[in-house]
Amino acid sequence: MYSPARRASVALLIVVAGAGRSDAQLISPRTVPVFQDEQFQLYPSSRPGLGSVRIALDDTLGDVFVNPAKAVRLRGTMAVAAPYGHAISGDRGGGRTLPVTVLFGTEDWGGAVLGAIQQTDRAGPVWNRSTSERTATNQYLTASISRRFSDGMSLGASAFHADLSAVDGVDLLYAGSDRIDQSGNLNDFRVGALKEWQSGHAAELLVVRSSTRMRHDVHFTTWVWDSTARQSRQRTRQDINLDETDVTGLHAQYMLPVGSEGWRLGFLGTLNYFDHPKIPNYVLQNLPRDPGSTRAYNVGLGASRNAGPLTLAADVVMEPITSNTFADMTADVKRADGTVIPAGEKTVENHFTFHNSRAALGVGWRAVVDSAAGTSVSLNFGLSMYAISYDLLQTNNITRTLRAQHENWVESGPTLGIRFHMRDADVSYAFRATCGTGNCDIVQGDRVFVTPTVSAPAPGGIIAAPASPLFLQSGRETSHHLTVSVPFR
Repeated sequence: MYSPARRASVALLIVVAGAGRSDAQLISPRTVPVFQDEQFQLYPSSRPGLGSVRIALDDTLGDVFVNPAKAVRLRGTMAVAAPYGHAISGDRGGGRTLPVTVLFGTEDWGGAVLGAIQQTDRAGPVWNRSTSERTATNQYLTASISRRFSDGMSLGASAFHADLSAVDGVDLLYAGSDRIDQSGNLNDFRVGALKEWQSGHAAELLVVRSSTRMRHDVHFTTWVWDSTARQSRQRTRQDINLDETDVTGLHAQYMLPVGSEGWRLGFLGTLNYFDHPKIPNYVLQNLPRDPGSTRAYNVGLGASRNAGPLTLAADVVMEPITSNTFADMTADVKRADGTVIPAGEKTVENHFTFHNSRAALGVGWRAVVDSAAGTSVSLNFGLSMYAISYDLLQTNNITRTLRAQHENWVESGPTLGIRFHMRDADVSYAFRATCGTGNCDIVQGDRVFVTPTVSAPAPGGIIAAPASPLFLQSGRETSHHLTVSVPFR
């Protein structure tokens, strides 16, 4: 489909461009290198391929779903269809998604409604599944409304619900299983405020409440040798694991113009508190998990410049996180020295300290094709890196021992986006490949991969205490996304 010269051009763009994700309102801590972001890339973007640069840059379509108060910036009514597909290397997940959105805006009101159906591929062994059970179906619905008041003040609210049968990466956390059935839901509620001044300054405040309720039915099959019958016998086991997390978040952001050459600066700060009523008993940690809590923060600085057809932008975000989880017993536990840990007391305690950081760059160029017809073409590039680093201090109150473990890895990747703007429609196409640990061969044959930049709420992270050094390879995550928006006349 594509010539060798064209594939070489794509490869060159990958070397000099990149992308990532920096949705700052909800922070998802992860202690294992598995991908989950692309599954929730439901929302359209007016800046396709510009990566995750967002602090000092407006995104007319995407901002509506981040802070519902920003829907007042919309004018008229628009329908958006954004089908996309995503894949994770090594058959670790992937799927196809069709989101459809309707947005509207008047002088005083704005809002959006999005519905999406998603088919995901189940990762891991599928030999014992029927054809219909080798994929899963997820459904998403989100709606927002906003109202503009006097003096540039706007208020908005939104609600999001996802009915899930599979989440990428979960299959990798139950080594040795031959089937995992997932079911559950995500809910996210937001109230946002936006204050805009005629001088170009803008301040926003957002309160978020999000919850995850998932169930993992994990099936194991083992073979044991029966010496009496002199034959192997099959044994099966079914484990039920609950994944429950509630997140309360507060996010603030401020943007201001600098000088007279189109520069803007942006600052943000976020606080997330995670309550983990139940953490799954993942195989990789080999210890039962019960309740826990996580405190996640970020602080970021962004800069952008709009100079005629050229757009430049950069973000830097620091993301410190602390998490504490523990295991307890319903009955007394006796130590080797004869002392007893009473029922209800902690037997194992885990303390995580994260020092994560993000950086992103973006550059865009807009060319007018026909000013009379209102036709233009935009080309965007982006590059981002997400560094994850944490220390685990595990206290075993049964053996009275301490264990320390350090893990770190980097996820990075490029984007390329093209947008055709016409009077009666907008058509955009973008490119993204996110590379984690392990092999990351981005250009695969004739395939081209694309993605938007604003993702829907995702599960509340993965807080699992590894029982030994990690050897899991996350590999490469890719996606392709086509967006068509049509205004109603």
